[in-house]
Amino acid sequence: MSFIKRSLRFGIVGVVTAILYYTLLYVGVELLGVSPVISSAVVYVIVIVANYLMHYSWTFAVASPHTKALKRYLFMTACGFFINVLVMYIGVTTLGLNYLLIQTAAMAVVIVWNFVMSSLWVFRE
Repeated sequence: MSFIKRSLRFGIVGVVTAILYYTLLYVGVELLGVSPVISSAVVYVIVIVANYLMHYSWTFAVASPHTKALKRYLFMTACGFFINVLVMYIGVTTLGLNYLLIQTAAMAVVIVWNFVMSSLWVFRE
């Protein structure tokens, strides 16, 4: 598959999971009263399942068994989780920025991390 086609698919999956992410984040903070940092962390864990399945079956169309890709994916997302929480903590707690604004910055950093790692390592056969 070409780099452009894979990038486009990665973006589509990203938009779908971003909508899910922001919806659940908003519900957690505004309707359930959970802190933005905790809500972001919980939502991150929820959306990685859908994200993995879409990338495995569609974006990268992996033919190998889940055992190899899933282990790598979990490592990649664990690192992304800590990147996300760190950016959220610094932005919300230290800098006092709006949680939705800082989540956008955190998401941008994690997206770059995920695309590079997915392309070069996680889904590489």
